[in-house]
Amino acid sequence: MSVSETMMPYSLEGFLEEAEIQQVIRSIDAYKQSVDPKKLEAGATGYTIHNSENLSVKEIINVYEPAGRLDVNWQQIPRDIVEIMERAFFRRIEDVRRAFPTAYGPYGYTYVEYKPGQFFTAHIDGVSRAQVSGFGVTLSNDFEGGEFSVETCGSGRLWARDGEERLINAPGHDAQSEWYRKVPRTKWTTRPVKGNAIFYGSGLTHSSQPVTKGILRKVLAFVRSY
Repeated sequence: MSVSETMMPYSLEGFLEEAEIQQVIRSIDAYKQSVDPKKLEAGATGYTIHNSENLSVKEIINVYEPAGRLDVNWQQIPRDIVEIMERAFFRRIEDVRRAFPTAYGPYGYTYVEYKPGQFFTAHIDGVSRAQVSGFGVTLSNDFEGGEFSVETCGSGRLWARDGEERLINAPGHDAQSEWYRKVPRTKWTTRPVKGNAIFYGSGLTHSSQPVTKGILRKVLAFVRSY
């Protein structure tokens, strides 16, 4: 995997077909009805897809999703949703690899919902040997706000070297870090579109604007690299 792959924004239009979207929604709605609503709140299961040094899960949620969100992570997400997402990914694998040549396959599926006022803050997932990007697939159109952004930056402040002299992201690449908030960046913004997949390299800053009306529904995942 090259570092340049991890800096790539990309999109696959029509990633999920309408019938697949409807099956995902039926499956997740059935799951939501079967569990205590409190267990669907971000961090309620004691797990979050985000990582941050020296912070508890609750503290991480306060940094990354300060207004909360509904969150069904990979440990709970219904199996048929995983199968739908994997079929969609591998039928577009050659398209994926045009942007991410070392892409191996998806993992870490999470279903999320953002209601009015909810969003996620700017952060970088972090460059690693195993992960080249993340992506999100939008399942709804009946919402306003919720714009998704990636931010590019030529500053070396975002980078460091590990013990093997490999480039990695500097520690503290999220909204809690004053140095990270102050690094000048250029923001590129798009409105999520139903059925489309937006990919963001693991070295890219990404964030969203608050939803202002309706509910933004997504499935998120990461892409393994070899």
